[in-house]
Amino acid sequence: MLRPLLIALLALSLAPAAAAAAVVDVAVTPAGGDVLGKSQTVTGKLTGAYGAPLVGRSVVLEARPYPFKGRQYKAVETAKSGLDGRFALEHVFDRNQRVRVTAPESPGDRSSVLPVFVFPRSALNFDLVRRNVIRLVQTYRTPKDIKLTAPTRFYLGKKGKQRIPLVAKVETEPVRAKGKQGKIKKGRFRATAVVRIPRAWKGQFRFGSCFPYNAGMGNPKLGCPKKRYKF
Repeated sequence: MLRPLLIALLALSLAPAAAAAAVVDVAVTPAGGDVLGKSQTVTGKLTGAYGAPLVGRSVVLEARPYPFKGRQYKAVETAKSGLDGRFALEHVFDRNQRVRVTAPESPGDRSSVLPVFVFPRSALNFDLVRRNVIRLVQTYRTPKDIKLTAPTRFYLGKKGKQRIPLVAKVETEPVRAKGKQGKIKKGRFRATAVVRIPRAWKGQFRFGSCFPYNAGMGNPKLGCPKKRYKF
């Protein structure tokens, strides 16, 4: 009566061990996002039973771009966990994404989903129109299939002021090749405002601008100041 039991136990001991379930903890740096063209890093740790680090395991960074509906996750970077179970994956994203990290050697194990925010690459300048009148110009660079539609807000105040008021809210328009009827340059936008400077400032001023979340670029939690811009 003991022999069948013994054989069963022996067979059990020779069966291949199942891959340990993995816990994947991740974070995105910088958490608030970065401008187009700059890389962002997803770091994390791979742990198994009782929090023990899983060493030398493959990890895959998967991303789902805006607009998220109908888009599938795709692998964009791979790495292996180190001696402490930690890993880092760096990638240049071209727009807002939802990302996760999977552990292929532990099928079905993946991290929670985190947002990645990408802002248009921008530049703010001014030129003199005439005495005490300046033109503020904000330019943007985006992926070619992005269309910015939200207005740009301009703020202007006396030099040294920590808070300056909103002075213009203007349309953000696509840039055209020479002339208003020229061909639209995809992925390039501009907003322009002509504003007057009080004579009492004696030509000393400071200025700023703000572009709100739009077309899946930027952080939707960061709105623009409605009245005053704070440095």
